Formats: sequence, C-alpha cells, structure tokens
Amino acid sequence: MPITPEEINASKLPVSVRGYQREATEELLKRVAWDYRQVARAQKTAAEEAEQLRQRVEELEAEAESQRELFAREQIDRRAGLERELKERSQELEAEVEQLRSRLVEHEHREELTRVVLANAQRSARDLREAAKAESEALLKAARRRAAEIEAEARAALTHSSSEIGRLQQLENDLKAQLRRTLESLLDGDAPAAAPAPDQQAPLPVD
Repeated sequence: MPITPEEINASKLPVSVRGYQREATEELLKRVAWDYRQVARAQKTAAEEAEQLRQRVEELEAEAESQRELFAREQIDRRAGLERELKERSQELEAEVEQLRSRLVEHEHREELTRVVLANAQRSARDLREAAKAESEALLKAARRRAAEIEAEARAALTHSSSEIGRLQQLENDLKAQLRRTLESLLDGDAPAAAPAPDQQAPLPVD
C-alpha cells in the first residue's frame, strides 16, 4: 500500500543517544512530506488531464462519425438529386424524341435530318449520364478522403494522450522510488548530511 504524507512523522522514528539531531530530522521529514504531497497533487492533476484528453478523443471520434454520416447523407442526397435530374432530363429527351418521331411520320422527306437530331439527343443523354456518374464518384472519393483525415487526426490525438500519460506515470514512479529510498535510508540509521546553519536554512514550504 502506498505511503501517505501523514505517515511521514518524526515521532515514529526511534530515538537513541547518538542518533540523529531531532530538529534536523523533523525538518527533513517535513520537507519530504511536503514534496510527497506535491507529487500526489501532480498525480491527481495528471489523472484529471488524462481524463480530459480521453473525453476529447471521444469527442473527436464522435465528430468523425458525425462527419462520416453527414458525408454519406450528402452523397445520398446528391446522388438522388443527380438521378432525379437525369430522369427528368431523360424524360424530356424521350419526349423530344417522340415528338421528332411524330414529325418524321409527317415529313418523311426529312428523314435524314431527323436521324441526325435523334442521334444528337441520344448522345446528349449519354453524356449527361456519364457526367452524373463521374461527379457522383468524385463526391464519394472526397467524402472517403475527408473521413480518413478526421480518423487520422483522432488517432494522433489518442497516441499523444497515451504517451503523455505514460510519461507522467514514469515521473510518479521515479519520485516514489526516490522518496522511499530516502525514508529507508533514514530508518536504517545512515549518517545524516550536515545540517545547514539556523540562519541559512531554507524556509519550510507552505502546503
């Protein structure tokens, strides 16, 4: 179980005749407790930031899905519009062809001219169908490309979030290991570092 700042207490250390100086030891333990508390706060802040990043990734994924659905709907609407326009145009051309056929019956001597007009109408209908098909395919490619870009951005944000979380966790582990080694050194009775003079001691950090 991880140690808490409250457990770092000078009163729990054994006292001997030739042991540590009590004031210096209590001073050091207060600093260690303060640093440990700062690490705990940093860990909490990192966890909150990680949660915010995860939420942002979820928002990006939802936005990407929304964009894909929007592009799909636009593509369907556009294709439906093109098909409707093509159908209307085909009906107009068919009506025109029918009219030309009627006129052909009335004016048999203009048969050659009527064939030319009919061929032009058929070619126009074919060109219109090909143009509509090409435009529909271009719209589909653009929608897929945009959806891929949005998905790539979401994955990049997720990768960055994961690496940042890993870095913060490694920093937390390093600080915990350093604090534990310091406390174990104190509890095992290692020789203390020379205590600074009273007028040169750094002020105790305020929590």
